[in-house]
Parts: sequence; C-alpha cells; structure tokens
Amino acid sequence: MASVEKFTAHAVVNQLRHIERTIANPANEDIDSTRRNMNYSLAPDRGMSSYQYFLERKEELYCYGRDDVKVMAGWIVTAPKDLPADQYEAFFQSTYKFLASRYGEENCIQAIVHNDEVQPHLHYYFIPTAPDKKHGREKICANDVLNRKELRNFHPALQKYLREQGIDANIQNGITKAQGGNRSVREMKRERQIEHERTIERGRW
Repeated sequence: MASVEKFTAHAVVNQLRHIERTIANPANEDIDSTRRNMNYSLAPDRGMSSYQYFLERKEELYCYGRDDVKVMAGWIVTAPKDLPADQYEAFFQSTYKFLASRYGEENCIQAIVHNDEVQPHLHYYFIPTAPDKKHGREKICANDVLNRKELRNFHPALQKYLREQGIDANIQNGITKAQGGNRSVREMKRERQIEHERTIERGRW
C-alpha cells in the first residue's frame, strides 16, 4: 500500500528531520524508540545532509517563486501484510529502485525504511521535476509529475515491477483500488485506529 504527499519549501526541513528521527520529542505516538536502530537509509551517500542536498539540487532547477509551490513530494510504501518478514529487505530495495528509476535518482532527497512503527514502510522523498521548454532546463512541478494518470498507474506499475523481481506480494488491496491507488497518511492512520478499536470491541464479547 502506498500513499503520496507534497510539501512546500517551508515544510521540507521538518519533514526530513521527522523521517530521520532527529526530532527530540516526535508527536507520532506509533514510534517505538527502542527499535530506532532498526531503521536504515537507501539513498546514496552524498557526503552532506539530505537538506543540504535538497538545496543544492533545487538550485539546479527552475522553480516558481511562490510560497505555495510544492518543491518536494514523498511516497510512503508499506510492506504488504502477506509479505514474509524475510523478504522485507528485498521488497524495500526493489521499491527504491523502482522509485529512483521513475523519478530520477538525482532527485531523490531521502529514502528511509522505518522499522520502529507498527508495520515496516519506506519513506521516499524527491523533488518532482519536469521538462521546462520555456527556460531550457528542468523545472519543479509536482502537478506535472504526480498527475491523475500517474496516481492511477502507480500501484499497477509497482506491482508489475515487484513481480518481475520475484517478489509476489499484493500491494493493491480493495481500498487502494476503490480510491484510485492513493491514500493520505492521515487516512491510513485513521483506518488503523478504527481497526484497533474494532478489535478491542470484539474482545469484550
């Protein structure tokens, strides 16, 4: 199951700090600090912080000077429930390669696997770039990159790629298909909370 979010320049540094677990007191109650050492990065080691690399790469691109421009996007891909634990690493490595190929590894800002929450998942953050014929280079444009066609095709394309890599796990559940292949992080957490409450309620009978 995958979901995508977009971020303005003002939100980038805090979002990167959140996934890198450098915030002293994170608001996310699902984080188990005793398992933090199990998290790992798949992004290339560029000899600088992810935020420094974001600033450098952004300077190479044309970007509209509005505060509401979404300069970074992030996919969160969760390990499917039917995936054996011994295939988690291969699943995330293959998912990273799929994303890097799709959006350009040079645009990858950070890619971290979180094992310190309920279900292992990959955060893949990147600068969404598209050809800019007017200025003769690339531009930052999340609307061009993450358009309706991309969101509709993302899950089937990832599913096909994973199967080609020998990873046979179902990333498309009923909710994924019904909503066109995309849910927000808030929606996923709300669904998990509802399921938890239902489990508690069933235990009372």
